[in-house]
Amino acid sequence: MKATWCDSLASGNETIDSQHKELFEHMNAFFDNITHTHNHETTVRTLNFLVKYVRYHFGTEEELMRESEYPHFKEHLNAHRIIVDKLMECYKDLIRSGNTEVITEELGVLLQKWFVEHIMDNDIKLAEHLKNNA
Repeated sequence: MKATWCDSLASGNETIDSQHKELFEHMNAFFDNITHTHNHETTVRTLNFLVKYVRYHFGTEEELMRESEYPHFKEHLNAHRIIVDKLMECYKDLIRSGNTEVITEELGVLLQKWFVEHIMDNDIKLAEHLKNNA
């Protein structure tokens, strides 16, 4: 399972796009670990790093939204919270169960579908707002 960056996901904002590309790299590192390593400790550590990076990235976006007085800030923030809550739920399930197979499918959907949808539905609109209000 690989998360593939494509130009249609580019928002046009250098900071956001750079972090999105890095996020895809971290997602792929996680999936590579699940597929090839099968080491529970490494999987937990990799997912923990991914969760931290997602929070860092969302923090960057939220700061940009605050600074630019983004009119859809609350909706975008709520979307971030839903994703982080779901990631944390998966992380806790992984620690509790000790079984990477239990969460692989759920994480695959979350990391690929949700993030791609979030980028397309939310982040491109934010980047457009930032561009128009620079």
